[in-house]
Amino acid sequence: MRYHDDVREGTPVADQASVTPGRTAADAAAAVLADPSLSEWLLVTDNPSLVASLVRQGAAPKRRALVMQCDLRSHPATGTSTGRFTTAPLPCDRDPALWTHILPSWRAAFPRDHPDHFSGDDGDAIAFLMRLVQGAELGPLHRSTTLLAGEGGNAVAGVMVNVRPQDPPWGGAWIADIWRDPDLRGAGVGTILIDHVKSLLLEDGHAKLTLAVTSGNDARRSYERAGFRVVIESQTLRLPAYRRQAR
Repeated sequence: MRYHDDVREGTPVADQASVTPGRTAADAAAAVLADPSLSEWLLVTDNPSLVASLVRQGAAPKRRALVMQCDLRSHPATGTSTGRFTTAPLPCDRDPALWTHILPSWRAAFPRDHPDHFSGDDGDAIAFLMRLVQGAELGPLHRSTTLLAGEGGNAVAGVMVNVRPQDPPWGGAWIADIWRDPDLRGAGVGTILIDHVKSLLLEDGHAKLTLAVTSGNDARRSYERAGFRVVIESQTLRLPAYRRQAR
């Protein structure tokens, strides 16, 4: 089996896992489970046969996601006004304490019934977001990473864009996270953020913008209106703990 080493939320990931040509999904699953170095890793693949083989042998499905991509030249920014909101760079590249005025809107955006709810405490959440900011998981942060503030100056939404060191669709410019306070539903906040990102990415010579949306997340429709199209369906699995085979 072939895969790309990655890290998500501090956990090692066998990303973009695929079956070696000439071998079967069952062969690949057996090789994965026989490798003690992959014990309890996450594995991401778009191969349903590999998913089925691993699940039969104890892997636990974690997330089914749609990888969506936008051609920035065909679907540039629409010029949407920021209206009553102001944009500002996300200023948290060094000091975790600066997240205290940002975290409430991020937490509110992903409540317990949301498919992307973060179950850790605030310290865990800040650590997760800091890894994105520092480029530890998905590559360096792009300058289009932005906070949106309301009339009182408090952060109400934001978008984080990383540049992954691979070719699209798995690489290039990625929206690693995008959120808004649920009280702003219907206010066009998502369009404002995505327009801002598109404009700066085009200025910097990027032709594609990619994101992953969890299956069942209603945000998919908003992304489609913004010009994103599904290019890959992937499944994330938690591999079981390694067990030495009896001889």
